[in-house]
Formats: sequence, C-alpha cells, structure tokens
Amino acid sequence: MSKSREKMQLTVELMRRGAVMLKEPCSLDNGVQMRYKGKVYCTTHDDLDAALSAKEITFGDVAATMRDLLLSKLKENMALLESEKDPQKQEQIVSLMAKSVDLLNKLESSQRT
Repeated sequence: MSKSREKMQLTVELMRRGAVMLKEPCSLDNGVQMRYKGKVYCTTHDDLDAALSAKEITFGDVAATMRDLLLSKLKENMALLESEKDPQKQEQIVSLMAKSVDLLNKLESSQRT
C-alpha cells in the first residue's frame, strides 16, 4: 500500500473516531490539520498511527491510582507516627494523614456520583 493511501486511511479513521478537520493549514508544510482528543495533528507529517493508538486516560484510571498511592502513604505514615516521639512531628504526620483521608473520601464520593 502506498504511503499516501495509508495516510488517507488513517485520516479517515481519525475522522470516524471524532477528529475535526481544521480550516487553518499546517504552518510547516501547508498540510491539512485535524484536532483529535485535544491535540492538533498534521495529516502530512505527523504520526497518525500514534494518535489512533494512544490510550485515553479516564478520571477513573487516575482516581484508582491515586487511591492506591494515598493508602500506601497512609500506611507509611502510620509506621512513622508509631515510632515518632517529637510531638511537633507527630502533629505534622497526623495533619498529613488527615488530608490523605479527606482526599480519599472525596475520591470515593466522586466515584459514586
């Protein structure tokens, strides 16, 4: 298959998936530009295959990763708090833990709505 035919098929697939053709030509090579998932691609010189294979990141993906990280940090801080003798440092650790718990609650409530 020729390179130009392959580019044309990739362009059509992008449009089928929701890409929008822009009226402004590419400033580098005067090619046709498309906006897809918030990014602008030139159909002449950009890698359209990469645009099509890019995984969409969802809030759910980020929230799940953040939840795991917060739980891990809470566990680490619990161990720190248990061995800390300085009341000022204890207060800092407890404050950080409270913020983490608050953020966890917000994440969980945003997932329910």
